Amino acid sequence: MSAPTPQPDGIRVGAAVVAAVASGVVGWVGLTLWRSWGREFPLLPWLGLVPLLLLAVAVLVSGWQVRRYVKGQGTFRPSPQWARGALVAAQACAVGGAVLLGWYAANVVVHLPDLDVASVRGMALRAGASAVAAALVSVSGFVAQSWCRLPPQDEDDDGTPEPGDLAYG
Repeated sequence: MSAPTPQPDGIRVGAAVVAAVASGVVGWVGLTLWRSWGREFPLLPWLGLVPLLLLAVAVLVSGWQVRRYVKGQGTFRPSPQWARGALVAAQACAVGGAVLLGWYAANVVVHLPDLDVASVRGMALRAGASAVAAALVSVSGFVAQSWCRLPPQDEDDDGTPEPGDLAYG
């Protein structure tokens, strides 16, 4: 009997935290330098929240479809390429959302000293809302990644699929 093949763990939360912190520090330094050169901060529109939230929903839906198939529920039978794409999208959201979280958090931190000014307060509020949306993208990526995980194989399984076990077999 051979031991079951360990599955890769995927993107770890620690990697996303490092990405968020690194992005936040770089963003803070960049924004501080930008402002010290006499330039205005970049505008953050409310409309920027919409793609972030749609991305979080899309990755959750695709991950949920893979999860339902893996658990033997539902009628949708994804191809291996489609399921792999759902996993890659989930992992990209996990890290990309963390990077965006760091950027938007840096925007909030840079605006903190001038919150008594209404326009700055509005920009900080938009950056804070965008940071929350970016965090939702990252969390949705981690959730979808966990949904795409295959169950462990039995120890007596030699790795060859049973007839009809393939996506189109």
